[in-house]
Amino acid sequence: MRIREASPFDIPVLLDMLRHYRKLTPLPFLAEADDAEYVTKMLTELMSGKGLVLVAEHEDVVGMLIAGISPSIWSPKHFLLTEMAYWVEPESRGGTAGYRLLAEYKRKGQELKEKGRICNFFISKMSNSPNLQYQKFGFDKLEEFWVA
Repeated sequence: MRIREASPFDIPVLLDMLRHYRKLTPLPFLAEADDAEYVTKMLTELMSGKGLVLVAEHEDVVGMLIAGISPSIWSPKHFLLTEMAYWVEPESRGGTAGYRLLAEYKRKGQELKEKGRICNFFISKMSNSPNLQYQKFGFDKLEEFWVA
């Protein structure tokens, strides 16, 4: 199992994984959201420096972690790296893909902090996600948010 930064050649499999992710998410509007052109553009921008797209690969790509860099609402000088989607295909769960994606995200986030590109980085957990212990990776719980 290896973790690497995604390339444009990975976009078709990333789109497939995002569709799998969408089917299991508890947000109803996502059932209608399937704009591959928009998502392809967003992924391309993230890969070219506006974020981070990691893939877990074991012969085939089996997982992904997608995050974007944007300015803080409080200051245009303070940029944040925010995870948007973290997914491992069901048949690859229980192995090391999820752990390795998270560990690499933590490493890359710390590297971006040290270079001064971001001031913080975030990971989220949906209500239907496995109970991962983000504290073990050095994350502190900041908030919970609710949807209506």
